Amino acid sequence: MLANYYRFKKSHDSAAIYFHKAKDFVKDSIKNRLELKYFFNCWKFHNEQGNYGDCFTVINDYKKLVRNEDSYYQYMLENTYKSNGNIKQALKHNKLQIKAKLQEENNRNDISEDFIIQAQYEFKLNNKNRAFFLLDSISKLENKLNTNTKHNLFRELGIHKFYEKDYANSVKYYLKALYFLSKSTNNINSKNEIAGLHKNISESYIHLKKLQKAKKHLDSAKNLIDNNIKSTTIRSILQTQLHLSFLTDKNIDQVNINLDSLYSYQKNKYNKKIENELIELKKASEREKKIIAEKKELEIKNLKRLYGLMVLVVIFITSGYLFYKQRKYKFEKQNLQMQQRLLRLQMNPHFTFNTLYAIQNKIEETPKLATKYLLKFSRLLRLILENSTQNYIQLNEEIEALQKFIELQQLRFPETFNFQLNLINLEQDDLIFIPPMLIQPFIENSIDHGLSDINYLGRVTLHLARKNETLLCTIEDNGNGLSDYKKNSKISSTKLIDSYLKKVIKKGVTIKNKSKESGVLVTFEIPYKLSDND
Repeated sequence: MLANYYRFKKSHDSAAIYFHKAKDFVKDSIKNRLELKYFFNCWKFHNEQGNYGDCFTVINDYKKLVRNEDSYYQYMLENTYKSNGNIKQALKHNKLQIKAKLQEENNRNDISEDFIIQAQYEFKLNNKNRAFFLLDSISKLENKLNTNTKHNLFRELGIHKFYEKDYANSVKYYLKALYFLSKSTNNINSKNEIAGLHKNISESYIHLKKLQKAKKHLDSAKNLIDNNIKSTTIRSILQTQLHLSFLTDKNIDQVNINLDSLYSYQKNKYNKKIENELIELKKASEREKKIIAEKKELEIKNLKRLYGLMVLVVIFITSGYLFYKQRKYKFEKQNLQMQQRLLRLQMNPHFTFNTLYAIQNKIEETPKLATKYLLKFSRLLRLILENSTQNYIQLNEEIEALQKFIELQQLRFPETFNFQLNLINLEQDDLIFIPPMLIQPFIENSIDHGLSDINYLGRVTLHLARKNETLLCTIEDNGNGLSDYKKNSKISSTKLIDSYLKKVIKKGVTIKNKSKESGVLVTFEIPYKLSDND
């Protein structure tokens, strides 16, 4: 609707933008006629403006969505080439359009019109026998054609007979076309068509020397002239009037009157064109003046900005020492946050590789289960990507990501370990915000290395206890013990976490063997905040 509004206002650039916006709402495939209309309207607008490159862009976008060369695709190509004057290509795609329609059950009734248009192309390419053959073949099916198709058929036959100098049959077909046009109810250009047919009939009668009948039909054409009649039709009517006056009026004054009428019409059209061009030049001049004024205003603003910048530099140099310590603190804080984000980015490929490999093994055996875990994996990746941009996230989001990770690890290692989460002095939905992705690497190490090669059911337990300013995090397993854990653990990840915690809370990560049973005990504290503001 916006595109059509701007087209009505002759703001063609804005109209083009909104036609493309409407078209771009269609994703993946065209599902209904309304979505088809978005593409068709966009193409039609560019075709009317003579923007044939944009026409082909719209057509190619349409083809990607329908994935086959249907009749609408061929129609747009045909009429783009027709408007561009490439009649051979227009004929080619007209034939392909008819072929496509024969394969589409809902479009088979429209091909008579396409054959009529095909005859026009053949005639323009001097294949006159082929053109007459097509029109004669369609005329044999007259009883099966609708009113509008009959009008188009007999109008084309009349035109072709006229150029073949068969003026009697030309009149016959023009009159039939005029009759069916008067019966048509859906032709928005019927007044212009009727005027054109009367003019054509008049021309044929002039060649048959039936000048009274020619004058009758020409008068009918002239009586229809108003603002709805195209300028080309009016010009043609006036030229025919001049021709008829020359043949019928021996008084040279009447011929001169008609000649003056034609000259006056052409002069008015020329003056209107010049007037429109002057208006455009005036608008261009006003735009140029506006640009010059804006340029001067911009130069003044730049001078003011330069002066302001100089003042700011003086203030900055004067007060720089006072802000030195504060800027140093901010720099250290940003450095810590950058190290933290680097840690998250380092972990993501490890998650992706292991999880996709496990899901791949399930696809052929249990596709429904594979789909279920693929959705879990998608949710986990979304959480990781969203959390990786934050310095602090809510505790509930971190636990959800851990639970999704554990479920996917249990897919990799079915029935090999259990996981337990214990929350002490806090609830999962408490408004507590912690740095993301600090816990997961240690749990991953416990599963991948601590529990590897054991012949009994493994166990990983996570304890989170709320203290004054931190959460005490304890991770324990019943696996192989510290020697195997240290040998295989992800050193870069744990070192980054240890370094980060030492800088933030002055306490690092403790990793040791459990005293009463096999396995590893990892202990560290996590800083938390009561809001997500750094």
